[in-house]
Amino acid sequence: MGVLSCMKYLMFIFNMLVFAGGTCLAGMGVWVAVDPAGFQDIVATRAVLSAGAWLLLVVGIALSLLGFLGCCGALRRSRLLLLLFFILVSLVFLMQLIGAVLFLVHWKQIFAMFFAFCLYYNFD
Repeated sequence: MGVLSCMKYLMFIFNMLVFAGGTCLAGMGVWVAVDPAGFQDIVATRAVLSAGAWLLLVVGIALSLLGFLGCCGALRRSRLLLLLFFILVSLVFLMQLIGAVLFLVHWKQIFAMFFAFCLYYNFD
């Protein structure tokens, strides 16, 4: 019984860290997308950075939701919440696997686009 209790609290702590990280990412995405004085001048000149700010926001919200489901499912030992958490983690893993396969298949085109992008925007 002690092992299950330990696993429950370890899962809670891990998911609390995921929730905190997702909240920080979402906050950073909102800050970059909305702040008129700080980042708006930089973001307005490059559309890619604006898309990056919205991507930060979406990924942060998704991670926050995932962490919240994991925390609540671990503490309450709710089968429904843990099943939903497992399905979402499986979907994230599947998307990462698909992204890795696509990267390995098209790595030459990705590097060519990346270097062309860096030369166009003159990043050093």
